[in-house]
Amino acid sequence: MAFEATVPECRVIEGQIPKDIYGGLYHNGPTVRRPARQGVESVFTTDGMVQGLVLENGKASFRNRWVRTPKFLAEEKAGEALFEWEDCAISQDWRAMGLGDIIRNEQTRLLSHNTALVNAFPFAGDIFAVGEQAGAPLRIDPITLETKGFPSWGKDLSRGIREPIDENDGNMAPHPKWDADTGMLYAWGYSDVRPFVTLHWIKPNGDVQSRPILDAPYNTVAHDAWLSENYFILPFQPFTLSSEKANKGLGGYGWEVAKPIMLALINRFDINSEIIWITADLPPQYMMHMLSANEIGDTIQLDAPLFGRPPFQTDEMSAPGDPFIPFFQVAPSVLGRWTINLETRTVTSEVLDDVMCELPKIDERHFGRPYDWGVLVGGSPSDSRPGAMRMDTLIRRNMRSGSDKRVKLTANRHESPFEPAFVPRTVDAPEGDGYLIVPVSKFKEHLGEFQIFDTDDISTGPICRIELPFHMGWTPHGHWMDFRSVPSPHMLSVELES
Repeated sequence: MAFEATVPECRVIEGQIPKDIYGGLYHNGPTVRRPARQGVESVFTTDGMVQGLVLENGKASFRNRWVRTPKFLAEEKAGEALFEWEDCAISQDWRAMGLGDIIRNEQTRLLSHNTALVNAFPFAGDIFAVGEQAGAPLRIDPITLETKGFPSWGKDLSRGIREPIDENDGNMAPHPKWDADTGMLYAWGYSDVRPFVTLHWIKPNGDVQSRPILDAPYNTVAHDAWLSENYFILPFQPFTLSSEKANKGLGGYGWEVAKPIMLALINRFDINSEIIWITADLPPQYMMHMLSANEIGDTIQLDAPLFGRPPFQTDEMSAPGDPFIPFFQVAPSVLGRWTINLETRTVTSEVLDDVMCELPKIDERHFGRPYDWGVLVGGSPSDSRPGAMRMDTLIRRNMRSGSDKRVKLTANRHESPFEPAFVPRTVDAPEGDGYLIVPVSKFKEHLGEFQIFDTDDISTGPICRIELPFHMGWTPHGHWMDFRSVPSPHMLSVELES
């Protein structure tokens, strides 16, 4: 996606947009405005771009805008790339990820490297663009998608894998959870030096409580976590990150199976309470993107797609000079569950379904509540390499009974569905009752599409298809923001900061 665009009214090519849908679907992803100075176009050296599909009164409008980070603005002014990374200087193969130290020059000596390119989530009336090891999130106007600057609490975030350059150069993992009733944001940041993880509970008014996990066992990639009725649950898995390794040309990521899987259970109502540590005696496996959690008696069920290894290249699977392998082609995943027994402090693992799947979502009003309904994008084996997945199916599953409904999103290998979003039918609709919106990129045709399904029965196919007249860039994550709690969505938009 190499340009910004506004489509005031998108063309509906099938069905009708339900008039009771009122809000915006926001996705974020890496785009190449300017590659690294070494010429590398790796995920973590590119720039974030937020896409917004706003639905109102049966019509849809679309915008996409680059996130105006300090890096982006400085490079626009200079008319050239300014940043370079140690691991991009050593190699230009799979190891050149942009996870090494930044090679500072006169132009970047005091300039944040923030790229804000992984997720876009709603909080306190704004959309926030957040990256991975890429500085504090930035506020995005939900209507115009203009960048409004850093939040007041950005300065309270902890350091990531690099020493901060300024007060907003801290770190926040890209999958925070929130409480729909209180508005509390449960966030955290992670680093490759102690303390490896710091928790940040953020109120809508900007007040922050922080806590470093001083007894964290090792430098895990703390990408996602669970929020249950009583606990914030953070997994320490032997997928590790080291900028020192990246600087040496060994690849920044590691899969260190000798390290145990450990779960940190923190009382979500008391950030400073004693942490319950549970070691999982499990074979090597990995959960990256979480569905949700259910507390049942003395157990907690943790649901997520389950991998045999992380879907990223590491030095024990790839040699120097090997080509880059995309996410869904590294390793397959199936729907899994870890069950914690709080009495015995043990963990068991099970596979709930053998269909390949990823990109899980729930009714996000039920973060931190008991939940029944999970949504995933299912896949089938790809012939690109052993274990590779081709994502092509939408799955809506009752996580308690195990029953599900499925529908094929595409049979075209040149089309790719992205992460879905759930939209409640009404503000107070029962859990899981409403609509699912799935972006589909038609790479070969240079077109995009949004498919809308009614949760009553997704297997009957989309009730509506909305077309984009151009190629939809890759956006790994995004969320729905409901406008039905305000008289007009334009009331969400405030004066931009200078």
